[in-house]
Amino acid sequence: MNEWQSAFRAEAPIERQSVAEMVAKRILEMVTSRALKPGDQIPPERDLAEMLNVSRPSVREAIRGLSILGVIKSRQGGGAYISRLDGDALLGPIRFFLALEDMNIRELYDARSLIEGDVARRAAKNMSDEQLNLLEAILDEQKNTLSDPKAFRVSDFKFHELIWIGSGNAFLKRIGESLNSLGLEFRRRASENSMVLEQSLKDHRALLDALKARDPEAAAQAAERHMQNVYHSTVAQDLEED
Repeated sequence: MNEWQSAFRAEAPIERQSVAEMVAKRILEMVTSRALKPGDQIPPERDLAEMLNVSRPSVREAIRGLSILGVIKSRQGGGAYISRLDGDALLGPIRFFLALEDMNIRELYDARSLIEGDVARRAAKNMSDEQLNLLEAILDEQKNTLSDPKAFRVSDFKFHELIWIGSGNAFLKRIGESLNSLGLEFRRRASENSMVLEQSLKDHRALLDALKARDPEAAAQAAERHMQNVYHSTVAQDLEED
């Protein structure tokens, strides 16, 4: 056995990819290279199969897989498009698996406490007066949405989004958005309770007061307490339904 043969035998076997996997990989490469951008329409199956010199079933399987991942969206009236590729669009499969494990609710909010605490700490230093005034306006709006859970959730996202932006770290903003999106799957039922919404409003008030005082540690503690309250109300709702 020569040197080359020995080297190849020592390596793990090359895994064979299906044609559908190769098609999906090609599309993903075009997305990451920005050859395909959010909103761009995917060519029809027949055209795509001809361009890639593969069968239509392989194209169909690849598109189905990318749709499950949220990379491709189908629109009413026909056509498949590259999605917005934001946290909410790409986390659908993860939401499904998280829903299978109750223990992950605790782990999710543990992670959110860590992230939101650090985001608030940074935001207390970095947010502009204009941003703080906008937070105050959002909080005023929230007072009128306590009887409308859907409107409250929209306002809640705007409130946290502005703080993520105010942290001055784009990666923390992205992580905060993604964790918030995951939390909504567990949170949606609990947030139908007006008492839960009132507590969130109080938590937001305490957090904003700390931000306006430019007190990083107080802001971090307020954010962490808010996440703990959200976690407890979510778990309590699940126990009531059981």
